[in-house]
Amino acid sequence: MKKSPLPEWPRTQLEGCEQQLLSRGSRWKPAVLRVVDADGRVRIVKDCLCVSPLTRWAARYLMGRERRIMRRLEGMKGFPVVQEVVDRNAFTMNEMAGEPLQPETFRLAPRRLADALLEMAAAMNERGVFHLDLRQRQNVLIGKGLKVAIIDFGAAWAPNPMTRWLFGGLLRQVDRSAALKYLALFAPEHLTRNEAEEVLRGLRKRKLWLLSPYRSRGIENAVRKRLEDI
Repeated sequence: MKKSPLPEWPRTQLEGCEQQLLSRGSRWKPAVLRVVDADGRVRIVKDCLCVSPLTRWAARYLMGRERRIMRRLEGMKGFPVVQEVVDRNAFTMNEMAGEPLQPETFRLAPRRLADALLEMAAAMNERGVFHLDLRQRQNVLIGKGLKVAIIDFGAAWAPNPMTRWLFGGLLRQVDRSAALKYLALFAPEHLTRNEAEEVLRGLRKRKLWLLSPYRSRGIENAVRKRLEDI
């Protein structure tokens, strides 16, 4: 379904706001800013203007792709909402409450948090969006009441129907494996038998993946012990 055009927020207003740099970006990635306007409204801004003119076109393309992917998740709780377009180099979104997932926080309610992340990933995948970077803890926020939020869709993919039919199962597994990884790392005693076996299958596949060197970080031993204890 075609999305309605986003409202515009002039750069002159952005430049007049209090700004906090969250990420400097890179040759291919926009900077990320937290801005507060005169009325106290907070926005998160992704801005390519600081990127070298030689690669800004690529950063602009990737940023636009991310924006379109995020708009597919409109109406879903726990995901950032694209709010405005500044110009072709920047857009705004709301600030998501919470702090990046930490081991001590996850251990407060491991089963609850893992299930929440699994449910959100499944709902996101149903919209045709695959995050593909949930293993990075900074992309999973834990807020008040242990509410889970998912951010940063720079590595996400929303493939066409044919590609989704061919590779959807694999892509879903990439997102699902993140929640199981956190259980295996921080609370393996909460893994079910099926989940533990799923983790081990994933580890065996990763050993064969030459582009991603295998590092178990003790996960394999912890999961095998869990299977022995069940």
